[in-house]
Amino acid sequence: MSARARHWADDSGATALEFALVVPVFIALLIGAFQVSWVMHAAATVRWSLETSARTLLLNPATTQDQLRTLVSAKLAGLVNTNDVVVTLVTDTTTAGAPVLRASSDYRPTVSIPLVGHWNLDLKASTVVPTP
Repeated sequence: MSARARHWADDSGATALEFALVVPVFIALLIGAFQVSWVMHAAATVRWSLETSARTLLLNPATTQDQLRTLVSAKLAGLVNTNDVVVTLVTDTTTAGAPVLRASSDYRPTVSIPLVGHWNLDLKASTVVPTP
């Protein structure tokens, strides 16, 4: 066998080449799965925080939007960037004789997956509290 034929038949670096091709894709998928999981966990935490904070509206219907936002932010401290969360509180009087307070949150995280891209999400949650 000639030297040239032996050179093309040599497969000693095939495993290293396959590893080099597969690892970046695997790491991107792994980081992407972690990012998406974390955003979904954070969204559920924002929803939980809004719902538990809105319970204070039952005890004190005079709670303002700023006070509700402070309560929600306190529950989210260290878990979610509170600058990405917008809390609103409105009185809904569309049903005659049964006004309710509608508390809602708008959470806007960014998901970044290496080698793939960036997405800005808009995750909303709301809860309704009857007024006494």
